[in-house]
Amino acid sequence: MRTIVSTLFLSFSLALAAQDRNYDECVVKSSSSWGKACEKCELYKEGYKRDHSGTYQVELTNNCTETVEVKVAMQEANGTWRTFPIKALAANERMTAFACQGTGKYMYWVRRLNDTEVVMPSDREIITELRER
Repeated sequence: MRTIVSTLFLSFSLALAAQDRNYDECVVKSSSSWGKACEKCELYKEGYKRDHSGTYQVELTNNCTETVEVKVAMQEANGTWRTFPIKALAANERMTAFACQGTGKYMYWVRRLNDTEVVMPSDREIITELRER
């Protein structure tokens, strides 16, 4: 009986700890780069040569064992924010975000998979509220 009670108590404690977890700590920048070729960036110079010199890319990794959802915004040189759809990242999975003419600034929001209590900002909110930053 004591073993059953101890097991139930441990299970309950782990469940409460999981609810209190800060999922922002799960996602970290694993790398970043300037000038790397990006298929989606279509800037040209000197005729038809593609120019990736201003391209800034950041790679984010989920270091937790649980799947999380991530929303990313990258700032372009003209002050606008390039937003990306919410993406689910499994444990140790990576994602790349980019700005074609980047400033090096980026932001991301994280929540546990399917956690409807944590509201991610919409693209419109990011674009209008972060315009000045």
